[in-house]
Amino acid sequence: MLVMAKFETKYGYFTDNGNEYVIKSYKTPKPWVNVVSNGKYGFVISQTGGGFSWLEHSEFNRLNRWHQDLIKDDWGKYFYIKNNETGEVWNPAWMPVKTELDFYECRYGFGYAKFISEYKGIKTSLTVFVPMNEETEIWNFDLENNSEHEVSISVYSYFEWCLGSSADFHREFHKTFIETEFDNKINAMTATKRLWEIPLGDRGHWNIEYPYLGFISSNKKIVDYDGDKESFVGQYGSLSNPTGIKEKKLSRKTGKWNDSIGTVKVELKIKPHVKENVSFYLGIKKNKNDISKTVKKYFTQKAIAESLSIVKNYWKEMFSSLEINTPDEAMNLLVNKWLRYQAIAGRLYARTAYYQQSGAFGFRDQLQDSLVYLPIHPQLTKNQIRLHARHQFQDGTVLHWWHPISDTGLATKMTDDLLWLPFLIINYIDETGDYKILNVKEEYYDNKKKKDTLFNHSVAAIEKVLERFSNRGLPLIGAGDWNDGLSAVGLDMKGESIWLAEFLFLILKRFAGLCEKTKNKSLAKKYQLRAKKLKKAFNEIAWDGEWFFRATKDNGEKIGSRKNSGGKIYLNAQTWSVISGIADSEKQIQAMKSVSKYLLKNNGCLLLSPAYTKPDKMIGYLSRYAPGRRENGGVYSHAATWAIWAYSLLGQNDEAYKSYKNLCPIYNGLDADKYTAEPYVTPGNIDGPESPNYGMAGWTWYTGSANWFQKVIIDWIIGVRTTEEYLIIDPHIPSDWKNFSVKRKVRNSVYNFNVINESADRKTQFNYMIVNGKKVLSNKLKYFKKRNIQIDVFLK
Repeated sequence: MLVMAKFETKYGYFTDNGNEYVIKSYKTPKPWVNVVSNGKYGFVISQTGGGFSWLEHSEFNRLNRWHQDLIKDDWGKYFYIKNNETGEVWNPAWMPVKTELDFYECRYGFGYAKFISEYKGIKTSLTVFVPMNEETEIWNFDLENNSEHEVSISVYSYFEWCLGSSADFHREFHKTFIETEFDNKINAMTATKRLWEIPLGDRGHWNIEYPYLGFISSNKKIVDYDGDKESFVGQYGSLSNPTGIKEKKLSRKTGKWNDSIGTVKVELKIKPHVKENVSFYLGIKKNKNDISKTVKKYFTQKAIAESLSIVKNYWKEMFSSLEINTPDEAMNLLVNKWLRYQAIAGRLYARTAYYQQSGAFGFRDQLQDSLVYLPIHPQLTKNQIRLHARHQFQDGTVLHWWHPISDTGLATKMTDDLLWLPFLIINYIDETGDYKILNVKEEYYDNKKKKDTLFNHSVAAIEKVLERFSNRGLPLIGAGDWNDGLSAVGLDMKGESIWLAEFLFLILKRFAGLCEKTKNKSLAKKYQLRAKKLKKAFNEIAWDGEWFFRATKDNGEKIGSRKNSGGKIYLNAQTWSVISGIADSEKQIQAMKSVSKYLLKNNGCLLLSPAYTKPDKMIGYLSRYAPGRRENGGVYSHAATWAIWAYSLLGQNDEAYKSYKNLCPIYNGLDADKYTAEPYVTPGNIDGPESPNYGMAGWTWYTGSANWFQKVIIDWIIGVRTTEEYLIIDPHIPSDWKNFSVKRKVRNSVYNFNVINESADRKTQFNYMIVNGKKVLSNKLKYFKKRNIQIDVFLK
């Protein structure tokens, strides 16, 4: 069957249906990874087999050792294949032996990775995935002998046990607590640790046992094993040529006194033109009985195939409620599948990747990420809101981040974190009309006995921000607002934030509306009055001539001002002046004109320009990045998505589309050696023009941009968005689009829009729509109770 390749480069392509990205060469410019998780257990894997696995928390409960090195990418869970007659050794994903394979292909799908390779007549098809509701990953090998004679094959595993905290750089210390065992009854090597290095326990520091067993098992008899790195690799040896594989027998060393590894060996004899299977099971379980049950459950190829099918159908269902079909195939691929997968699998489930390993929940981070659930299953957004409310203090402040398992975290001096709670509730109500969420009760982090409504949790957040105001009537920036890199601007609680003023204005206006609806009229009046005063102060102070400045330092100096040598203009202060509606319309237009002139570049909008060339201790670590890198004059993808929203609000359709297209990883990835990063997910940042690597992306997967990119495309370019009372149809498409369609599930009804553009004008806008055979001139559509609604929309 001929498969059509989409957006093909020398390194890879999307399959025709968009369900897989196929990597053709193991020598990609940087490691290209897939993040696979069922929400509890997961792994990250690169195209050469590098990566790591975890249960619940990628930093607190990691299966195997892995240390970040995006140059060598030489830490992972590896499998060696040995031809016992010739002594030749290779890996199905190339590393770490680096035998040049006769054929190689890596396919990343939703919930799995597949490696297809061939070496001297032995074809290997390896599928790696995590079954739903399991603390296990399956490595399923099909080995096919395409030669004319029978071959004897040995397959060896190799990884280093971690079992707990990933911070085990001091291996000589950590290895002394690990204990391995081989159990013939369950055909598995198991490992545990007598120390769990997390902040739990009642008898001092680092004084609790690890309550799990790591394991590796197989559906074939394990004929040999080694639990000791020194005996397998060899003193001064290497993973590319380990001593153990050259010997006839492995050491079979296990116990408490080793640098513990997970090496097991199986043997296969494969007749000519015959395929044999061997499966390995790796994971973290409570006890041997649970391990045995899992291995038995997935022992057969039928059971494995059924389990993988369930995984694929799970993601298919996740994608089914929101689909677009536009002339822009890259947009279709991202919105229909890959952005949602990145936001859910990478940010909400795994909370880890290759450029950053976290495992924690960020208060503002995963709240924003959960917006992705609204068109799929809003209850999941509601669950996220409730989880974050439980990590708020009674005074309205919150944990900037916290760790699951220990439930410990960092109390924040960031002044925006707390406002994302009411922001999410507002968006949830827009999607669902469910005002009952305001009456849901959750405890406070510092008082588990006190349960309060989410309405009151939101009020506590807003009131705390309203306490933190300057004498001029602007909110204080503290240790940073949205931009963590502005880490020293307001440590003395004197510096002001222009962006936070914009964000707070939006929250005050919208939350006042919720207060009106819920008959909290005095609070509604208070917030409307505060919004009015804030708008007045903002418009008197914030304008800098051609744009809005960004903030003031504790000493009163401006940043983001034309008077500055570095960081003259910041993106967020301009985009949110439009998004919030706080600024006069003329200044909104001028601010975005300045964005177009100074910030909109080849790969999207820069966060600021020009870059800082000298560190400024009154600004913070943002100024210490290399010029053009990350927040210091680079494209910061999260913020760059908001430019699409702002341009659309002003009716500047071409600029909105340009902002999208320049940021789009698929288009940027066509120049793969320059872009370097994966083309199928958004990066956290792209180097700006002041970097010698202009256009190089990094920090992929673990970025809040995935959800926001999808949201601004759907809400503002496609132009189908929810409000409390109406579904709004307001496309801001390029003038050369003549037709597109969108399927959007809202409140248990599926709306199917067919949009026809009858205009040649650059400012395409809504004209009318046909609903149930009737012409409707308004672009506001009352919600239906029917299951399926077909609507034709005409633009002029």
